[in-house]
This record gives sequence, structure tokens and C-alpha cells, in this order.
Amino acid sequence: KIPLRNVAPARLTLSQMRFDLQSALVDPDSRVLVNYDRKALGQLGGGHFSPLGAYHAPTDSFLIMDVAKYKYPPVWVWA
Repeated sequence: KIPLRNVAPARLTLSQMRFDLQSALVDPDSRVLVNYDRKALGQLGGGHFSPLGAYHAPTDSFLIMDVAKYKYPPVWVWA
């Protein structure tokens, strides 16, 4: 059984989101999947699921590891 955590955006601060994602990214037993709008990144399409691969503190950015890597390379996005 895999534990899942659904997060309601209206009940989560940016600081809490950042902390939760950073914690999950360093936990070898955790995985983080995000649903995002490709158009917000200048890509074709709409809603899309991909895993997060890393966090870069100096730029406060997360690395989206697009599962359609034949189409789009990994991309850094600001928190």
C-alpha cells in the first residue's frame, strides 16, 4: 500500500509547500508528483503530471522531470 497525500492549495502556504517538497525530495522512500499547466511554461498542451527531481535553494526553484522527455527536457520552475 502506498500512502498518498493530496494537498488543497487554498490551505497551504508557500513556506509549508516548500518545506514539505524539500523534505520529500531528500527522503529515499518518497516520490513527488505534480500536476501543472504546460502552458504556464510556454509548452503545448494543458494539465500534465510529472515527478519533481530536485530543489535548488539559491534560486528557490524545483526541477520538473517531464515524463515526455522526447518532447520536453527537464525544466526548473520557481516556487
